[in-house]
Amino acid sequence: MPNDDTASLAAPTPANSRQPNKYCNTYSSVTPPVSNQAEDIAWRFPTPEEIREELSAEFTKDQKETAWMEAAEAVKIHHDGLVRRWKEEMDTLLVYAGLFSAVLTAFNVQSYQLLQPGSTDSTVALLREISAQLSSFTVSPPFVNSTRHGSLFPGNSIQPPPFRAPTSAVWLNTLWFSSLVFSLASAFIALLVKQWLHEATVQGTSRDSARLRQYRLNGLVKWRIGTIVALLPILLQVASVLFLAGIMVLLWTLHAAVAAITSSLIAALFAFFFVVTVLPVFTSGCAYRSPASFAVFATYRRVWNATMRAACRICQVVIRWHTVLACGVPRVTGLHRFAHRRRYLSTWRGRDQNDIYKQLGALDRAIVTTAYSTTADTKFVSEMPVVFSDLPPDQVPQCFVDICNFMEGEWGDRGIQQRLLEDRATLSSLTCYGLRHMLARTDKDTEAWSDDIYTVYQYFCLGDDMPSKRFAELACKTLCQLAVEYPPHIAVYDSACLVLRDVYDRLGACHSYDTLCHARAMLERELESWDPSRGFKALQSHTAAIYVLLYCLRETISGRSQLTPTQTDAMLAWGQDTLSRAVQWLRDLEWQGLHNGCLAVLGDAAGVVVFPHIASSHLIMDIIDPLLALSSTPGGLTLISEELIFVVENTWSSAQAAYPNPIDIIQGSGLVWCSGLDTIDMKLVELRATISGHSKDS
Repeated sequence: MPNDDTASLAAPTPANSRQPNKYCNTYSSVTPPVSNQAEDIAWRFPTPEEIREELSAEFTKDQKETAWMEAAEAVKIHHDGLVRRWKEEMDTLLVYAGLFSAVLTAFNVQSYQLLQPGSTDSTVALLREISAQLSSFTVSPPFVNSTRHGSLFPGNSIQPPPFRAPTSAVWLNTLWFSSLVFSLASAFIALLVKQWLHEATVQGTSRDSARLRQYRLNGLVKWRIGTIVALLPILLQVASVLFLAGIMVLLWTLHAAVAAITSSLIAALFAFFFVVTVLPVFTSGCAYRSPASFAVFATYRRVWNATMRAACRICQVVIRWHTVLACGVPRVTGLHRFAHRRRYLSTWRGRDQNDIYKQLGALDRAIVTTAYSTTADTKFVSEMPVVFSDLPPDQVPQCFVDICNFMEGEWGDRGIQQRLLEDRATLSSLTCYGLRHMLARTDKDTEAWSDDIYTVYQYFCLGDDMPSKRFAELACKTLCQLAVEYPPHIAVYDSACLVLRDVYDRLGACHSYDTLCHARAMLERELESWDPSRGFKALQSHTAAIYVLLYCLRETISGRSQLTPTQTDAMLAWGQDTLSRAVQWLRDLEWQGLHNGCLAVLGDAAGVVVFPHIASSHLIMDIIDPLLALSSTPGGLTLISEELIFVVENTWSSAQAAYPNPIDIIQGSGLVWCSGLDTIDMKLVELRATISGHSKDS
C-alpha cells in the first residue's frame, strides 16, 4: 500500500521532531496558517476512511436533500404517468371488450343451435319413409305389388340415424367460441392489471416513499407488466380475426372437438390466473399483486406460522425428554437447531420492507439513474456526485453502467460517443468523483475493484470547458493516487500528467502542498519502475515523470502555490535530490530498442525511421520546454546546473547516434503524429544561452 511506501518521499523530518504523518486537508481557498515543521512536511495518501469522510463533507445536507428530492420527484412523475397511462388503456380496452363480447354472444346464441338436431327431424324422416314406400308400389289389377323390402331405418324404426353436424358448423362454433374466450380473457386480465397498478401506486416524495416507489417500479419492469398490457389489445385483435373467419364456416356440433379446443383455451386462461395469483405469494418483488394474491398469502402465512409453531413445540418437547433420558446432557442436533430457529413469515408489507432493506443501495442508485433515463436531463447526471456519498461504494460504478445502458439503448454506440463529446465538463466531473469513491473502497487490489475502476475511468475525458478550479484539485489528487495504486492502467498515469500539464493553467487553479505531494508520489513511483524492455511506452512515461518533476519545482518557487516556507523548503530539497536522479538516468540511457511500440502500425522498420522525430518531440515537450519555463521563473535558474544542460545535450546526441539519418517526413503522410527535428537544436541553443547568461551574471 502507498501509505507505507510514500512516507519516505517527504523531506527528512528534523531530529527533534518525531511527529506521525498527518493527512493535509487543503480544501480551503486561502493559504494555510504556518504550523510547525513536522506538520508541514509530513504527508501520506489518505486512507479509505479519510476519503469517505472528505467526500461526505464535500456537499451540504441541504444539497443532498435537494438532489434526492429532485430525483425522487422525477421518478414519481415517470411512475405516476406510467401507471395512469396503463390504467387509461385498461379502461378503454374494457369498454371495447364488453361491447365486442355482447355482439359476439348474440351470434353465438344462434350458431350453437347448428350443433344439435332440430325438432322437425323426426317428421321429415317419417315423411321420407312414406314417400319411399309409395314410390315402390306397382298396380297390376287386381293386385298392388311393392318392390321395396323393409324399412329405411333398422328394425323398422321410424328413428333417424345419429345426428352428425356438418364440418362447417364445427369450424364456425370453434372460431366464434374461441373469439369469445379471447375477448373475455382480455377483459379478465385487464381487471387484474388494474388491481396490480392500484397496488403499485405510492404517494409522497420522502426518501422512504421514493425507495418504495422505486421498488414497485422495479417490480413493474421485472415482471413485464408493460408486456402484458401490450398483449391485451392483441388478444382482442385475435378475437376479431376469429370472429370474421367464423362467419365463413358453419357451426360445429357439440362434440369432443369443440369441447376440447374451447376447454383448453379456458384452462390456459385459468392457469394464467392461478400463476399470477400465486407468484406474489412466494416472491415479494413480483408486481402481479391483487386482492386475490393477498388473500392467498394471508391464508398461507397463517397456516405456515401455525405449522411452524406446532413443529417447534414438538421439537422442544422431544429435546427436553431426550435431555432427561441422557442424564441432563443436551445435544446440539439438527432437531435442536430447528426448534430454536424462527421461520415465521412476516406480513405482506413487512416482507416488502425486508427486501427494501436488503436492496437499499441498489434502490437509491436506481432512483438517481432512473431520474436521468426517464427524462434524459443532464441535470441529474451533474447532480450525481452529490448523492454518491450516500450510496454504497459498489453502487457507484453501477451508476455509470446504468447511464451507458440507457444511452446505448436510446441512441446506439455512435449516439453514446456524440453525447459524451457534447458534455465533457459534466462527464469529466462525474467520472472524477466516481474514481474518488473507488479510492474510498476497502477491497482494493481485487479483480472486482479493478473492473469497477475500468468501468468508471472509460468515461473520463478532458475538453475545452472544464467544470471549476475544484475539479483541477480533485482530478490531480484522484488520478495521481490512482496511478500509484492501480499501475496496470497506464492511461490513468497519462491522464494525471495531462491534468498537471493543461488543466491547472487553463483554469488558473493554484496548487497546495497536498496536490504537489500527490504528483510527487506518482512521479517517484514512475522513476523507480524504469523498464527498458517496454520500449517507447517506458520512455514516454519516464520523460513525462521528468516533466512532472520540473512542473512541481516551477509551481513551488513561483509563489502561486499555497505553501508555507517550511513546505517550500521541503519540496525544493526533494526536487533537487530527485533532479539529480533524473540526470543520472539520462546519462545512463541506452537508446537502442526504445523505438519498439512508437507506431501502432507499419512495423518495426517504419518505427526505426520515424523514431527520431517522435523522440525529439518528447525531449522538447517533457524536458527542454519545462526547463526553459523553470528558468524564466524567479529563482528557477538556481536549480538548473551546467551539468544538467550538458546531459540533455548529450542525450540527444546519443539518440542521433542510435538512430542516424532520419528521412524527411512528407507533410500529411500520417506516419508521424509529432516531430521536433526542426526545432530541437534551436531549443537546446536557447537553453544553453539562458544558463550561460545566468552564469556570467553570477
